[in-house]
Amino acid sequence: MAAPVSAEPLQVDVRGLSLEDHRAAVARALQELRLGRRVVLMTDRDPRPILSAFRQMHQGEMDGTITVLAADLFRADLRMHRPEQKLTLAEHLRSDHARIDGLLTEMQHLLRIGALAEVERHFAALEEALSRHMVAEEALLFPAMLRMTEAVARAVPGMLAEHGELRALLPELAAALAKQDVLATEALLPQFRRSLARHHEDEEHLVYPITDWALSPDEQEDLVKRLHGD
Repeated sequence: MAAPVSAEPLQVDVRGLSLEDHRAAVARALQELRLGRRVVLMTDRDPRPILSAFRQMHQGEMDGTITVLAADLFRADLRMHRPEQKLTLAEHLRSDHARIDGLLTEMQHLLRIGALAEVERHFAALEEALSRHMVAEEALLFPAMLRMTEAVARAVPGMLAEHGELRALLPELAAALAKQDVLATEALLPQFRRSLARHHEDEEHLVYPITDWALSPDEQEDLVKRLHGD
């Protein structure tokens, strides 16, 4: 049932982020790495200590190179070398979260350097990926949760409300970008990131642990296809 993880490396640029956002973005990148995706990390903080700890945690399975481009600029090309294995549905969903988070991080960096055309291109990709992700969950995952125990079903209205909050912010961002209003966009992006981070955390802790037995194999395969736009 599992579709292969994208062969394209995940590009993660964390330069200039606050310490909290930097840590969150690197954590997402490492999660993608665990799932088998190559990662290219650009950072203004030396990544060697955290990558060394990550390598020890995974018993040397991580491979890659770190290039020092300047005193405050590092590029890390990373991959995991381990036997190929199928991903669970929860891993597919978490991987999609990481991809969406990566697009948002890249948008923030591009906005800081004034590359507005690239910001708009990344926003279009983010909007498409997030909308597809939410629709897939609403069509398959949430209905399955409503058929389960009352405790599980109670989580669905909160997830739907968070989807609504994210959907409401997307047109505001689109309008600010269409006007090339940098100040308005810069004001909206942190709010969007907070809403997205809270929603991802809620899903990954409350919802995804049950996905692999809440859905039938056919439903799982359908959801994965929807995530990938198939």
